[in-house]
Amino acid sequence: MIAKPALLHPADYLDPGLHAAEQAGIFARHWQFVGFAEELAEPGRFLTRQIAGEPVLVINMDGDLRAFRNVCTHRFARLKVAEAGQDSGLRCPYHGWAYDREGVPLGIPGNADCFGLDRAAKQGLALKRFALDRIGRLIFVRIAAEGPSLADAVAPHGELLQRLSDGFGPAFSQVAQPWAADWKIGIENVLEVYHVDAVHPESFRSVVDGSWRVEYQRPHSIGHAGMRAEALRWWEGVGKRLGLLAVPGLDHYVHLHLFPNLAIGITAGRLISVQTYEPTGPGRFTLRYRLCLALGGKQGAARTAVENHLTALNETLLGEDRAIAAEVQIGTASADRPALLGANEDRLMQFHQTLLALKNTHRLASGTPPSHPADEERQENRI
Repeated sequence: MIAKPALLHPADYLDPGLHAAEQAGIFARHWQFVGFAEELAEPGRFLTRQIAGEPVLVINMDGDLRAFRNVCTHRFARLKVAEAGQDSGLRCPYHGWAYDREGVPLGIPGNADCFGLDRAAKQGLALKRFALDRIGRLIFVRIAAEGPSLADAVAPHGELLQRLSDGFGPAFSQVAQPWAADWKIGIENVLEVYHVDAVHPESFRSVVDGSWRVEYQRPHSIGHAGMRAEALRWWEGVGKRLGLLAVPGLDHYVHLHLFPNLAIGITAGRLISVQTYEPTGPGRFTLRYRLCLALGGKQGAARTAVENHLTALNETLLGEDRAIAAEVQIGTASADRPALLGANEDRLMQFHQTLLALKNTHRLASGTPPSHPADEERQENRI
């Protein structure tokens, strides 16, 4: 038999305890993409995210980007509520405590009469700060205090990320979408094209020709799909009409997965879809996606029409995936054995290997007993 049992058990998609362990053991330790530099271009511009259970505030403080816990150290109000915005500084909306670029509360109303905090005491109340780094316009945050550099974490794909940063403009569509499925189901769906004929017969199937090959660079991978001749002709026409400068070497459809939850799809070197699969609880996640066109494009009605068409196509495609992922989550709750993966789903097997290795490492560190008796056997079934 060519097919092999998956390395994850159905309970791995359902267990609330495992969800908490993944937050601490995976998402806190790995760099998370939070947005583009242009979203934080001016002083006071900010983004808020939830990473590994931590409320995170990324803000431009007088030209420097900082990542803090989004909680005032006085009475614990959130400092920023909106997902994005701009204001005059870092001030708590509850009692007006104002923080400097290092996260220290230097402006405390009534400090002399009511608190008596000296400089050392104020520094002891500084906001918790997180590691922040960037590759070109792509901004990443890591919750854990220690860990690999961003360059090491994304290797060997740093050069590709820099090319994408240099070759594509700001997002023309940006959406945060809740899904009723475990984040791993979302990632597994995007890692294979086996489902395209059944789930996307008129959307994504109209773009790709069915060919597929994968390159593995643990823990990451890249998939390459051939595009249909008519889709390539359409993109050539759009490129000429709008003046888009295709990114060299990305002629068909290329899909990059950066472990654990960043997926970037590049179509004909002229469109990228940047997607993050952000766990929000057991059996649910938020898909945050951004669509960007290549640089050099002309503005006007023709561009607007193209952007509207691509937005609608993407909404259709993701709507189809969202619906089937919810059905998979429901079905998984009744399953009593691992899934069966064909040779055309080997990319999922590599994803499972990475997850299982991290799970075992976390278990050894914590002394927690195996979640499933078959774990050790599944570890031996690695490809």
